[in-house]
Amino acid sequence: MQLEVDLDSDVAPVTLTGVDEFTRLAVTVSGDPDADRMASVLGGWGIVADGHVWLEIAELERAVRAHPDRVTDWLPRFVSMIDYAESKGWVDGENRRVRAHCERVVRS
Repeated sequence: MQLEVDLDSDVAPVTLTGVDEFTRLAVTVSGDPDADRMASVLGGWGIVADGHVWLEIAELERAVRAHPDRVTDWLPRFVSMIDYAESKGWVDGENRRVRAHCERVVRS
């Protein structure tokens, strides 16, 4: 699963893709990865800290639930993904956010 952030665009859309993939969680960024703009664009999705994006678990769950391409057994798989992340220390102390890799993408 990944959150695609297009900082090349003035509108800077954020799109959730790979809603049937629960073995990796990443935020892909195209454009200049300016931390302030990235934080502004993410809004309710989460925060940027130390080269990672900490995604709001409730927002991520809401987005998967509403996504037309979600698989029928998505919820137990989503919970397993979060549980795995928690076992690795990738969930914050309040169990509100999960850490995602932030990957820069160069579009041609």
